[in-house]
Amino acid sequence: MWSTMRRLRKHIGFLKEIDEVRFKRWLDRNAQEFLTEVGVDNGKAVLDFGCGSGTYTIPAARLVGDEGKVYALDVRKKALDEVEAKAKKDGLKNIVRLETSGGVGIPLRGETVDLILLIDVLHEIDDREGLFEEAYRVLKPGGALIVYPMHLAREMERIEKLAAAKGFGLEDRKFQGRILVFRKPRDV
Repeated sequence: MWSTMRRLRKHIGFLKEIDEVRFKRWLDRNAQEFLTEVGVDNGKAVLDFGCGSGTYTIPAARLVGDEGKVYALDVRKKALDEVEAKAKKDGLKNIVRLETSGGVGIPLRGETVDLILLIDVLHEIDDREGLFEEAYRVLKPGGALIVYPMHLAREMERIEKLAAAKGFGLEDRKFQGRILVFRKPRDV
């Protein structure tokens, strides 16, 4: 009986992972809709931390328009080259490339951005406390930190506690609770 229960729990965990993969595919295909839902709009300054090849960077740049700016940060030079090529092809001139050596330091002045995207990247970060501290530092008062911890879905509560310990308030859980929207207080 116990071995059957263990197999069933393992199977359920596997099904949840498949469901998460399907959601991530949907999110990638509907990036502009997702970004609009979490507050990316005209004139905003957005940081896409761990931007990869620009799945969210390019749609964000379209949404913020000429008045806004998107900072594309990644450790992989090739990924940033892809972002630049896509931006050039689309005529987007509002993307700023930020190369990093892999740490959590964000090469921006304090209170620079309105919104930070941490989409499917948190599992690659060892120093999550440091990352949340840096996010708090570069966000403007009232700014939003958007977290989709795809590979850490079972750790949502731990992520919420970490964000709270670093000064963020949980504002919302979007898309069936998969996306966490944290807010830096306006009065700091």
